[in-house]
Amino acid sequence: MSEQIVTAMLSGLVALLVAAVGAALTLAQQRRERAGWLSDLKSGWALELHKARLESYPEVFRILGGLSHAAGSALTPEAAGQVAVALNGWFYGPGGMCATATARGAVLGLRHCCRRWARDGGRQPDDLYRWRNLTIAALRSDLDLAGRESYDFRPGSTILADLRRELESAERGARPGGAGRTSGRFTLRRPGRGGAAPTGRAAGRPARGLVAPPADDH
Repeated sequence: MSEQIVTAMLSGLVALLVAAVGAALTLAQQRRERAGWLSDLKSGWALELHKARLESYPEVFRILGGLSHAAGSALTPEAAGQVAVALNGWFYGPGGMCATATARGAVLGLRHCCRRWARDGGRQPDDLYRWRNLTIAALRSDLDLAGRESYDFRPGSTILADLRRELESAERGARPGGAGRTSGRFTLRRPGRGGAAPTGRAAGRPARGLVAPPADDH
């Protein structure tokens, strides 16, 4: 084999190698750009979704205020029926479009409970306030807020004392050798209901298997 042929073959191999390396670098750069584009898109989508929830969720909280005994009048089946109608309107509006499956399920459960009471009458359903509290907890979770707080205004038992116990419990759990790590999401409990152990989920994680909180009819 002549020297010219060998030289041509080597030149061809070098050219192929350079082309392959260039193509690999170009593909890697395209993948990095695509990953960055997807990351920006997801961040923008999450921001817009959060804004939509902040705009639509105040309405459903005002609707839930109709189930409060502090509204100035006794809760009746007729009032519960009006709440059911209002929840139905919210569910099929912007709020229902941007809510998570957990929040939508809680709203539907509360709507069904209110509608059943308005239809059948009689005494107040036992699970009415459990559905309401679950709905509040799910909606607040969608907004990445801490769980529903319980307030006790009895003398000697203030919300500040409850909060202090929660923070002390969190500090003990965060120390080396403590009882465990806390998540940073707490529910302020009434004194005498199993202490003030922090409950909830870690921030940033999806709410799965949300359990209905104890009934609270304030």
